[in-house]
Amino acid sequence: MSRPGIALVVVACVLLLSTGRAFPGLGTVVPVSAESGTSIAGNLFPVGLKLQQANLLLTAPTLIYIDAQRLGLRVRFQAYDHRPAQGIAESETGWMQLSGKLGFDQESREILLHEPSMDNLEFDRDNTATRRFNTEMMAAWSAQVADPIRSEIPPHPYILPFKDSIRDLSYDGNNINISIVYQ
Repeated sequence: MSRPGIALVVVACVLLLSTGRAFPGLGTVVPVSAESGTSIAGNLFPVGLKLQQANLLLTAPTLIYIDAQRLGLRVRFQAYDHRPAQGIAESETGWMQLSGKLGFDQESREILLHEPSMDNLEFDRDNTATRRFNTEMMAAWSAQVADPIRSEIPPHPYILPFKDSIRDLSYDGNNINISIVYQ
């Protein structure tokens, strides 16, 4: 391309950008690997939940890319019921895996997990307490989990610099892709 041709392209781009009609802002996509996603998710943990009688403490999240549509989160849990007045002091540990389809609500700026599923709930031991905790955990899941599950954008140092510029999240089976538009 000749110098006058390059100059015309540059002038045209400057004019289009200055009118605001060509692009709403400069954008990019930031891919997040499962390892980076695990680090980011870690900022939201530990999580404590109250069940009927028991309590649940979730720790050690690991992000898992299951297939081209679903991603999962494997967490360590401690289910415990401490009621000293009734002579109850039970505590059991295990692992659970949750999964769903990733989405993003631009209005509320929340991460969404569509079609949430508890794929696995596994206690380290099998006894009367674990069976009771299992029943209570499954009942709480059925009664309290909505579709979609909503979560705040984690306050992680990797995300904080562009948190307010996030316009969408997508998942392609290999990465979570964060679409960012700078206005």
